[in-house]
Parts: sequence; structure tokens; C-alpha cells
Amino acid sequence: MNIQYYEIPEERSLRVLDSVIRVYTRSAEPVSSSAVARDLGHIWSSATVRNVFVELEGLGWLHQPHRASGRIPTELGFRIFVERIVRPGARDRQMDRLLESSLDLHGDSLPQILDEALKLVSRLSHALGIRLVVLGTDAEGFLSECRLTGVDELIEQPEFSDPKRLKGLIHVLQDSHPVGAYLEGQVSHPGQVKVIIGRENSLELLSPFSLVATRIHREKETALLGVMGPVRMEYSLVMGVMEGLARLLSVEGSGPESWS
Repeated sequence: MNIQYYEIPEERSLRVLDSVIRVYTRSAEPVSSSAVARDLGHIWSSATVRNVFVELEGLGWLHQPHRASGRIPTELGFRIFVERIVRPGARDRQMDRLLESSLDLHGDSLPQILDEALKLVSRLSHALGIRLVVLGTDAEGFLSECRLTGVDELIEQPEFSDPKRLKGLIHVLQDSHPVGAYLEGQVSHPGQVKVIIGRENSLELLSPFSLVATRIHREKETALLGVMGPVRMEYSLVMGVMEGLARLLSVEGSGPESWS
């Protein structure tokens, strides 16, 4: 997915936030002003970036875990990133080509396609894929088993060295039904892409995680698709995959319609 900057007065703040999030997503370590200056090609000095850091802390977008450390994004910072830096709805032909070359979009059944798609996104983003399929379009449709993909990729992330987060993940893996039911209630319309970050999740079990989900409708099947990972998630990648799948798999008139 293309990342662009809105032409607004606080563009510098958004560019610094974008850099912090990209560097932090790769490293899982607090990000220094010198790392941001280097990432941005030294268009601003480290001293200027430090001043922006102070502004972003005041806005609640960044947090300094220790006095002498760099900064990490807050959940609000990630929300700003999703809504104001990752431009919603941008058609990404590169992502379409990747999905088209990796998946049998016409030969396989919808559940098979989605299983392969989740394997792909789990491998690329190191997150957990969640898939449900409703057979039939009426209110009595049958909700399939909640299937999870990418456990090995997710558990390798440094966040799960924290026993509390690891315990929460184990609960999800032991009983995925609450997560499936929660996913069902979050995305009501085909083509909608929903992003829920950390404590925005009303299901307490998911508060240490972020969830990106969409609903795909094709013929008599409705699929619910989610990717769950740490708050330090590859949002632009995962959102791009979700939008691409909704666009490529949905019947005419039920493709991507909104982001939230």
C-alpha cells in the first residue's frame, strides 16, 4: 500500500511519526532522534527531530519508556498513523499482482483461497491469520470453525517474551471461538476493512493485540477474515492485503467500501 502525506501544516509531525513507526516496527526497540534523521535522509537535524518528539509526546502520539531512551509509538500514535498517514482506499496494483500470482483465485474454493491468503500475510507480517466462512446468505447461515494460521510466525515476535502477552495468546489458541464471535460482530458489511488497535478492542482478551479484519462476499459464501498481531503491526501491509482480497474476491458491487 502506498504511504503518502497529506498536505497539511503538521506534515513534519506526521513524517516524524511515520518514521518512528516504520523503524520501531522493524526493530521493536525505542527509536532515537538520530535514527529518524537518518531514515528521513537528514532533511532535518537530530536536534530538530528531538523537538518534534517533545511535541508528539505532548499530543500523546509517542512515549519515552526511560529517561535516556528513544521513543515508541503509543496506541493513539498508531491510530493516527492508520487514519492520517496510510491513505485509505488507495488502489495498490503491486499488491493485486502479488495476490493474483500467489493464489488460485478462480480454481480454488473461497475457504481454500483464504487459507492460502492468510498463510501469505502471516509470513509477510509475522501475524496470526483468522478465518471464518458463513455458508449461505440468509440469517440462518452456518458459521464455520474459526481457523488460525501463522502461530509460529506470531510467537517469534519479541512482544511474546512478556509472560502476560504470551498467556493471552495461549488463551486465544486454546479457544478461538470468542475471537471468532468477536470478529463476526466487528465487520458487518462486505468490503469494509476494520482496524482495531490494542485497548480499542472491547474483548479484553484481545487488548494486548491489534486486529485488522474484513468481510468478503462471493456467491453463497461470506468470509470473515482477520489478522491479529502485536500493536507493533505492519498495518500498511496487512490493510493492503485485506483491501486487495476484498477487491479481487468480492462479487461486483461489494468490494472495498470503507475503512474504520
